[in-house]
Amino acid sequence: MKQKRNITGIKSFKIMIQPFLPSKWLIALALTLVLLQTCLSLIIPLMAKGFIDGLSSYTSIDIQTVILLSGVFLTQLISSSCSIYVMNYIGQYVVLSLRRHTWDKILRLPISYFDQHSSGSVMSRITNDTLIIKDFISSQLIPFISGLVSILGSIALLLFIDWKMTCLMLLIVPTVILVMIPLGKSMYKISKGLQDETASFQGDLGRVLTNIRLVKSFLAENQERATGLKRMQKLFHFGLKEGKIMAIIQPVTMSLMLLVLVVLFGYGSFRVSEGTLSAGSLVAIIFYMFQIATPFSQLTSFFAEFQKALGACERINYIRSTEPEINTLQLAESVETRNTLTFRNVFFSYLEDEPILHSINFQAEIGKVTAFIGPSGAGKTTIFSLIERFYQPNEGTITYKGNPIHSIPLSEWRHKIAYVSQDAPIMSGSIRSNLTYGLDNCSEDVIARAVTDANLESFIYSLPKRFDTEVGEHGIRLSGGQKQRLAIARAMIRDPEILLLDEATAHLDSNSEKLVQEALYRLMDGRTTIIIAHRLSTVIHADQLVVIENGTVTGKGVHQKLIEDHPFYQKLYEQQMPNERASYTIS
Repeated sequence: MKQKRNITGIKSFKIMIQPFLPSKWLIALALTLVLLQTCLSLIIPLMAKGFIDGLSSYTSIDIQTVILLSGVFLTQLISSSCSIYVMNYIGQYVVLSLRRHTWDKILRLPISYFDQHSSGSVMSRITNDTLIIKDFISSQLIPFISGLVSILGSIALLLFIDWKMTCLMLLIVPTVILVMIPLGKSMYKISKGLQDETASFQGDLGRVLTNIRLVKSFLAENQERATGLKRMQKLFHFGLKEGKIMAIIQPVTMSLMLLVLVVLFGYGSFRVSEGTLSAGSLVAIIFYMFQIATPFSQLTSFFAEFQKALGACERINYIRSTEPEINTLQLAESVETRNTLTFRNVFFSYLEDEPILHSINFQAEIGKVTAFIGPSGAGKTTIFSLIERFYQPNEGTITYKGNPIHSIPLSEWRHKIAYVSQDAPIMSGSIRSNLTYGLDNCSEDVIARAVTDANLESFIYSLPKRFDTEVGEHGIRLSGGQKQRLAIARAMIRDPEILLLDEATAHLDSNSEKLVQEALYRLMDGRTTIIIAHRLSTVIHADQLVVIENGTVTGKGVHQKLIEDHPFYQKLYEQQMPNERASYTIS
């Protein structure tokens, strides 16, 4: 993977684009049209030479030459239009294929990738970077190909017409190359930095717009304004650096071209007056000079855009070369035969030398309720992430019904799980789309039963559009209790084997909590349920309580056992349920 990331230049661009190109016949058609219109444009000066030389010998205009010239002009116009359209189609096709592949890869990246990269940065890769590549293919590649053919063809024809004038004109080429090579390296660094800063700016925009209510509630407009202006200033300075390079390349190139043009006019006029060069030849030479000068000026633009495209390729290649989530691992068979979800000597850390979990050992019985108790930061949520296979343990094994969970295909494993959290994430869209999120087919009977069991029926049927009601971004049009019950109904529709609950009633009023708790009891019935508990009152009757402190299990058992012999649990019980503790005596 490292080798892929280090590929640069033309080879990198070729490797990047090749898998996403359309059929070869379409590319061949585009190249044929480009060559046709370029060759026709090269014929026109030769025909003009004969036409002008003819005028100096005859008193009347040669109608055949005029008709032929008109035909060539028209054919050249049509082929040029067709080549531009076909090349634009190729560019659009490439960007569609590239975005489709990149989007598919992004969706299969592990959670650890998103821990390290902002959403704005990822968005920039699939929007800005792919757009840069598309613009380069559709807007720069045709002028470059036709320009290259035009330059080479013009030089060959100029040598045929008059080699002395051609050699005089070619004196510009080494100078232009000497100017462009060092500036190209600088342009690559600047364009890469510009795109990275653009990605960061998009990340800030996404962060602020997603949390705009928080920004306004905490009067953070001035703070975010300053942060945004700082990003804009950086983009401004990158733009200025890019402008400085273009301010050197384009004027120098055009000035050299104009200088050569003046010299050619002067020297050519002298040759015509001497009779060593015909007037038609001079006109043809000037025509070819323009056919060389125009592509040369476009080459500067091509050069700059190519550097941007290389930077975009490098960033997209990084995503493409990142390993996706592991579907299965070949692991040794477990000796565990009981019907349990088991953690055995599990160690885990997000960052090296910063361990989160230390030798976690517990068994959650199938069909029973297991609750995690512990202070914030103890590692309870991390255990959930390991169960969902967002991360892999550094050491140890996790088994389900005797099989290592990492030996089960990822989609099959996650289909067994439903997670209901405190914040109950809701997607922008309709109530129906949220209820059936991630499912291809779902019957109306299943949806209706889940809505009823989740105590959501009266609310939904009171709405004019019922299931087609839009919930707004992050479910802003729903109350906390409604979002929780919708999340519970969504879990019921999935019919999971394992239910993960992160204290789903923690922030609700008493009425909403009652409705949600009733819905949870229906959802938990007959399922393996694991709960992160913040309030003992909600889990005191769980089949098993697991106390986690500082990333390790310090106690397991039912409530009565822990209240007798576990100091942390005793302290927590006294804090949260003082009345019950006062009347309780340890036997």
